[in-house]
Formats: sequence, C-alpha cells, structure tokens
Amino acid sequence: MATLGKYQFPEIGLSESIELGKKIVREFAGEVSRQGLARSLDMSQRGGAFSSRLNALRLWGVGTGRSRVRVTQDGLSAVAPLSANEGHRARMTLARNVLLFVEVSNRLGDEPYGIERLGVLLEELSGAGRVNVARRLTMIDRIFTEARPYLSLDNSGYSAEESQAVSSISSNHSDESDPLEDQENLRYTDNSTVIQGRRDTGVHSQRIELALPDGNVSLPETVGNIDAALAVLWARRQLVVAEELKDGRSIPTPPRDFSSPPV
Repeated sequence: MATLGKYQFPEIGLSESIELGKKIVREFAGEVSRQGLARSLDMSQRGGAFSSRLNALRLWGVGTGRSRVRVTQDGLSAVAPLSANEGHRARMTLARNVLLFVEVSNRLGDEPYGIERLGVLLEELSGAGRVNVARRLTMIDRIFTEARPYLSLDNSGYSAEESQAVSSISSNHSDESDPLEDQENLRYTDNSTVIQGRRDTGVHSQRIELALPDGNVSLPETVGNIDAALAVLWARRQLVVAEELKDGRSIPTPPRDFSSPPV
C-alpha cells in the first residue's frame, strides 16, 4: 500500500477503480473472491499490479474486503447511478475518502498550481523527505488531478464545463430521452423494496413503481428501464445475501430464469 508520511493514497485513479467496481457488479453481481477477480483480470493474485488495484478499490471506498471483494454502497451508486447527479455525488463521496487529496485540495483551493508547488505542499503535509516525495510526485499529481473536480471547496464538485453539461441534460430531459435522469432520491437500503405496476392514461400508460423508505421512483415501462431496474436490484440482492449469510440465515434460491443478472 502506497504511503507518504502518515498518509495512505491509491496508486490507481478513481475512474479506473470505478470501472473495476463495474466489472465486479456486472460479472459477479457485486461480490467475488480475490482469486476469482485476479483470474478475471488475468493477473496473479500475489502480484504488485493486482494488489495496487485492490488497495485503490478499498482506499477510494469503491470496494471492501480482502479474501472476498464486495462493492460498497457508495461504490454501487458510482457504478450504476440512476441519474447523472447521483453518479456525480457518489464520486464526490469516494474522492473524499482519500485524506491526502482532501488536505491538498483544501490548501490549493481552486487555484492552478505547478508540480513544484505540489511537491513542496506534499512535503509540508506529510513530513516525508524531498526524495520520497519526488519519487511519487508524478503519480500523485496525475491521480489527484483526476479527483480534484470532486473535491471542490464549494461542495458542488462541478467544473464550469461539467455544470454546463448537467444543465444541458436537465433542460433536454424527457421520459423518452432518459427516464432515469431525475430519480435522485433512490437509495439502496436493507429494508424491503416493493415493485408495483400502475396503469395511467397517456402515451406511457404503463409504469414501473419502485417504493423505497426514502424515496419513490416512477418510470415508463420500457425494456431498457426494466433491465436497468433488474440490474440494480440484483446487485442489491447480492449485498443483502452477504449480510444475511453473516447472520446465519438461509437464503432462498432464485427462480431459474432469474439466476443471473440481466445483461
């Protein structure tokens, strides 16, 4: 695990770690053994490259566990967000798990910086010597630069370009273009989830209703929306299964047609 003085930091960027979390959700329904993940990546589970990926997954908060790797709640929100805003907020939460980057961002603010200034700042924050900082400086600069938009002091985390893009998405939104876009209140909890069907009058008369303790979602009944809902619920099922197995409870076998997540 990479360290600089008292700080730990990931050697793999946030986006790459989220992509690894996405692989775990898509191919293993959110949880996989260390050995199985290494095999799927065609890596040695004892190799440094694989260890760096696992350590980054844990440091960012995308995944947890050692012998078995499980995607976290925040990781799931970043991997399979139900709206652009939810995905962005999840990345903000994950970025703030790396204390070194939070401290650097707080000191730099929104000002541009040169790599020499970053090196001096890292020396002051970590107490590490100049040689140790110099060896890691290029890598830290690259990974911090990627995460920096999500560490903004104004708590929005949006750069000017991102804000414009989000505004454009919101203004062009319709049920047909992206029915998931406005579902910002959906969260995954350990409480039961109820799926209901409702018939209304209008073009999209048949709808899917997801009723959760902290928010409701209403989506037009389309094949894409059904697949999206099933993928999210299946990933959530695997997380609940893990918790119930820890408590010694038996888990019912899913029906044959639902024995794997939707593609």
